[in-house]
Amino acid sequence: MEPDETGRPVRDLRLLPAAVAAWIAAVLAVRLDAPAALMLGFVLTTVALGCMAFVGYRRKHCRILQVILVATGAAAMICLPTAARIDQQGSEPMEAAIASEGHITAKLLATGDASRASAPDLDGSPRWILEATLLEGTFGGERFTASIPLVVLGGDDWSAVKDGDMVRAAGKVTATDPGERARALMIGSTAPDRLEHETETGPMEQVRERFLTLAGSTGAPDDGLMAGMVIGARSVVAEDLVVRMQSTGLTHLTAVSGANCSYVLAFVFLSCRAFRLPRWAAALGGIVSLVAFVLLVRPEPSVLRAAVMGSIGVLAVLTGRGRLSMTLLFLSIAALLAVDPWLSGEYAFILSVAATSGLVLAGPLLVQRLETLLPRWIAQLLAVPLAAQLFCTPILILIQPAIPTYSLLANIAAAPVVPFITIAGMLAVMLVSLLPLAALPFAVAAGWGASWVAGVAGFFASAPLAVIPWPSGAGGAALSALSSLAVLAVAVWWQPLRAVVRSAAAKARSAVRGIRIRALKWVAAGFALGCAGLWAAAGAVHETAEWTIAGCDVGQGDGFVVRTGEHSAMVFDAGPDPALIDRCLDALQVETVDLLVITHLHQDHYGGIEGVFSDRPVRRLLYSTSEAALPDEVIEATTDAGLVPEPIVAGDTGALGSTTWTALWPFPDVTDASENDASAVVLVTTGGTDGRSPVDVLFTGDIEEEAADEMLVAHRDLTLSGVDILKVAHHGARNGGHRLIEATSPSVALISAGRHNDYGHPHPATLDALDAAGVYAARTDQRGSFFLFADDGTLRIRSL
Repeated sequence: MEPDETGRPVRDLRLLPAAVAAWIAAVLAVRLDAPAALMLGFVLTTVALGCMAFVGYRRKHCRILQVILVATGAAAMICLPTAARIDQQGSEPMEAAIASEGHITAKLLATGDASRASAPDLDGSPRWILEATLLEGTFGGERFTASIPLVVLGGDDWSAVKDGDMVRAAGKVTATDPGERARALMIGSTAPDRLEHETETGPMEQVRERFLTLAGSTGAPDDGLMAGMVIGARSVVAEDLVVRMQSTGLTHLTAVSGANCSYVLAFVFLSCRAFRLPRWAAALGGIVSLVAFVLLVRPEPSVLRAAVMGSIGVLAVLTGRGRLSMTLLFLSIAALLAVDPWLSGEYAFILSVAATSGLVLAGPLLVQRLETLLPRWIAQLLAVPLAAQLFCTPILILIQPAIPTYSLLANIAAAPVVPFITIAGMLAVMLVSLLPLAALPFAVAAGWGASWVAGVAGFFASAPLAVIPWPSGAGGAALSALSSLAVLAVAVWWQPLRAVVRSAAAKARSAVRGIRIRALKWVAAGFALGCAGLWAAAGAVHETAEWTIAGCDVGQGDGFVVRTGEHSAMVFDAGPDPALIDRCLDALQVETVDLLVITHLHQDHYGGIEGVFSDRPVRRLLYSTSEAALPDEVIEATTDAGLVPEPIVAGDTGALGSTTWTALWPFPDVTDASENDASAVVLVTTGGTDGRSPVDVLFTGDIEEEAADEMLVAHRDLTLSGVDILKVAHHGARNGGHRLIEATSPSVALISAGRHNDYGHPHPATLDALDAAGVYAARTDQRGSFFLFADDGTLRIRSL
């Protein structure tokens, strides 16, 4: 973007069609098989060649044909190599293993460090995620070679696996969603066996290891943040600090971002120029340092984007082309997607492009507007994080539906030390292998700088209303985008809006002069009373809206509530986190729990039990399990409440006001069942008073397909009568089967699953079965907490 003769910025958008076409082509190509992607590439190439031939034949300037030529050419550049890469990833034995969800023995090359999964295992133990490439495998007695990207999900044994390690392990493989970089998810069933003789530690990895050791010895209270900011070592950043950074909009600083690449490039370039090296030598030094930095950090989406843009920027300076920000951005998008089309669906890359677009498009404009109110340096300091935040927030809402209240202030407070941390840290990296003692002062300085950033995050995260809840999904993103557009509109049309406001204020003052003060008092009193009446009416409507059943967003777990009275309910499962179920019960105004049913003793169903008992009495607790003893959390919660837990078996019944319940499973004589198949299946009938139709709800815990079939055989009347609402078994996992859906013919299905969970819940096959049966699915991972109420025989759903 360059100023024209009038001083206004000029935006060069000529490459916008190419960037958009490349992105669309990448999104499509990675979701197709190799022949389809190849065919799409040939069609696009044909169109591009046709446009080229027509333009050459007519020898006339035709803007539309030129745009089509550039766009289709860029799209073809994406599709053709993507088809080749997809074809290389193919392997018949592996495809058969994925289709049957079979177990394989695999030789894997780790392509990243193992990172802690957001959701623990069912027993509460941590799980780890590893990106890897399958090189060799065995399935069904057949050995095969391949080059297939996988995501491995395993226990604590996988935590020590690092980038470049060669390991052998066994596990179950399942398909990933279309468009995912990984071809399959492998759930490790054995610990990884590191193949020492085949694992080579490269020079960059040795430098990383030395620097990590140095970073841990600085004594700075940075909770591992400095290593994350300097070399992208996210695994060493403390988990509680990551949460604080998320709450303050500083997540981009927990690892290397695009800004770090710019700092490295600028520092080396300016240092070379300070030693009077020619411009070409300084530019070459900057590019070499940038390449080394990317190799050291490991190329992630934001780093790749910044590195490519930085290299093109240096070339622009060398050729005297000046600042071509938008052109460079569009060119970098097309180039990066050609190299790695799977970037098109990764949030890190999307956020990187959005932030850069905000800085280029809105940054200068915001500076101009803020300069009318503030000194220029303050205006620039505010404009950079504000522009990035306005463009990134709608995307961040899709990841985490909340607005960090103090994000702008936190970024302003942290921004001045980020370049210092980057440069001091990189100097320490350069010296750690050659002169370790000389590297220590730079590492200490960078560590204390990172401590300042951690302190900023802690300060603002502990402030009141640090995070504002926001609607989730596309609706929340759209609302956020409209809010960002409103801010930009005010910035663009500040002068006209100010004139309108002043004119309206002047007219209002003139009108008020002719009104008696006494009349104003009466008007004000009437307005206040009217507002109070509306508020009271709204409260009354809310109070009298008698919900029937509620689904609590407890993350990756179950937590459902059935209304039994004005402020009482029965609760099915408590989720993994006491705070989440407690917050939901408070929002539902549940003051007494008549009955708590723990369907089975997996941590994601009982872990939040303390939240159910928090400041409210629990009259009775029923549970089902195949284990010999109750978990400590259940024992402590019931002991403190003076309550004796009771096992539940088929045939148990009860009534709570107009609500009745009957246990259908497990049978007393069922033995050797897995914990999932020991889940209590309970049929609840609620309502039926005041002329209302009763509502049947079937709670199924995590029961799996075979046990569910056995239960249905024993209760054939359930198939004949059906239910109104079905709690889908096992969070919508594939092993829950489809028979419950087909047999009970529900109108509404309830699915409780954590947003972006690592299990792939709910499984696409389960959602397809619901769609085929015409059943509406209410999901906590999409809606958050919600409640249903019966209205003239119709079930209605509202978010809580």
